[in-house]
Amino acid sequence: MAMLEIHPSVARKALSSIFTSQPVMLAHINDMHDALTVVFYSLCRGDKLTTTGNNIEADYEVLRLSAAVNELEKDYLIPVNHCNVSTSSIIAGGKKTAQMYYVMDKDVVSRLQSEPDAVFQEQDKALSAKRWERKQKQTQKLIEEHGGLTGALMMLTRSEYKDKSLDDKELMELERKFRDILDELDEAS
Repeated sequence: MAMLEIHPSVARKALSSIFTSQPVMLAHINDMHDALTVVFYSLCRGDKLTTTGNNIEADYEVLRLSAAVNELEKDYLIPVNHCNVSTSSIIAGGKKTAQMYYVMDKDVVSRLQSEPDAVFQEQDKALSAKRWERKQKQTQKLIEEHGGLTGALMMLTRSEYKDKSLDDKELMELERKFRDILDELDEAS
């Protein structure tokens, strides 16, 4: 598989031509560093990209591709499809492993040409939903690890006040207040 080798000036010129009628996209392109511009251009033209060292079928391989895709998605709110492929790994002794390639739908490119702000809003909403889901999982794990909601709150309280000069009596008073609040919430529900 070939390395992606496009000169950044060629990529910038081509992207400027693609998004000529969208000042917000032109501003994004001008703000991107050279390597990101090359990756974005390649995705816009429909190339299938994978990280260097993967042994899956793709048009090109790119060093540190996942970092570039992450930057496109989070900093520029440009959606990119992540596609997992199950394959055998030479490094893992022939065991099955998942490797990823990245593509961009032609529909996304068209929408970036016509209504980039709508695409950015949708991507921001999708990222927010993922962050919320991740936080819910972390909260659930915390609750499970500490024997329920009360235990988790007590652990968080102790953690928050550990650097403050509270004695055991003051910590017990905080714990009592939390328990009272939790009891009120239980009664209200």
